[in-house]
Amino acid sequence: MYKIAIPSYMRATICNNHTLKMLHDNAIDKSLITVFVIEDEYELYEQTLNPDWYGNIIIGKKGLVNQREFINSYYENNEWIISIDDDVRIIDLGFSPYVSLNDFFLSAFNDCLKYNSYIWGVYPVFNEYFRKNRDELSTCLNYIIGAFYGYINRQDCTELIILIGDNKEDVERSILYFKKDGIVLRYNRIGFKTKYFGNDGGGLGILKDRLYAMKINSEILESMYPEYCRIKVRKNGLYEVVLKKIKSKMMLL
Repeated sequence: MYKIAIPSYMRATICNNHTLKMLHDNAIDKSLITVFVIEDEYELYEQTLNPDWYGNIIIGKKGLVNQREFINSYYENNEWIISIDDDVRIIDLGFSPYVSLNDFFLSAFNDCLKYNSYIWGVYPVFNEYFRKNRDELSTCLNYIIGAFYGYINRQDCTELIILIGDNKEDVERSILYFKKDGIVLRYNRIGFKTKYFGNDGGGLGILKDRLYAMKINSEILESMYPEYCRIKVRKNGLYEVVLKKIKSKMMLL
């Protein structure tokens, strides 16, 4: 059975009212759910989170990449782990064949076993127009957004170590998994709602404070992995790293 890890920082109420409530409303067994916090906020989360909606609160490390590394060390090798941000309000299965969230989670990990993939993700944009007519599943190099994805744990795998830091860490993860395994799975008709840039400092942080870091890290990623990505600058000044469409060696069955 899979395990669900929710890294959360400075957003106990949001974590409770959004991600935990969403999982509860989707009938996900609370014993599968662990919230990872920093030591200074443990009591706050314990007092705020609905105990009927989660299994454990674990003290981890500060910083998103550090917390994800701690989560990897917390779980055993080969465990199925689903990482979900603390502000996911909806996971939309409407254009997919899955009858429930549990059904999707189990199917996604079984697809990983079938196609020798160690990671799966979903479409990064919630807009239904962009999702409904896409291929249901793809295996090529694709962006696996860090706010919601699943992976088969491999502790101490040096080839998967994130070097870029917290900003654009999910882009580097997508590249590293594809480099190592030659495949990443993405379910292009499934989307979710979250707040990527807020005014609370949690999640991906405050947009105006991150533009410079996005620019620098985008340039670093392009220099580190030129065969896998390129930079695109949006009209609003956001630096985006676009992954090149590289086919997987694994054909869909």
